[in-house]
Amino acid sequence: MRTDENSEIDGIDREIIRELLAHARKSFRDLGLKVHLSPNATAERVRRLVEAGIISGFHAEVDRTKLGQSLQAYIDIRLKPGTSAQTFQMSAAKLTGILSMASMTGALDFRLRVACKDQEDLVGLIESLRSKAGVQETNTSIILGEITRWV
Repeated sequence: MRTDENSEIDGIDREIIRELLAHARKSFRDLGLKVHLSPNATAERVRRLVEAGIISGFHAEVDRTKLGQSLQAYIDIRLKPGTSAQTFQMSAAKLTGILSMASMTGALDFRLRVACKDQEDLVGLIESLRSKAGVQETNTSIILGEITRWV
């Protein structure tokens, strides 16, 4: 079922979700002003969305450049024969710079999103994946920019 067809949420809920995705710390008062509800009614809707599992958490967005990690990339990975997904995940989780890992169908096994200081740091991470995590092949794409669709 598509999110926009979910009968558990309405247009106001979707607007609340969009606002929280953009500004997770927004007060119920400010959020209510945006969606034309009282702070109490807004808080109740957010509580209901959390209880329904539609909102699973509130997160901070981190400026990776200010942390010294100005280069972000996707690394597509094919594992060596005999390397299990679980073994790879445990090994890769120990490496610095990996933001997320997604297992995939198709010709490649995983896609990693990484943040590195510079090109040299990225090369070091790729070499660590090959030597320590059972990676046979990589294909890396530098992220130049990103547009996020909120809901």
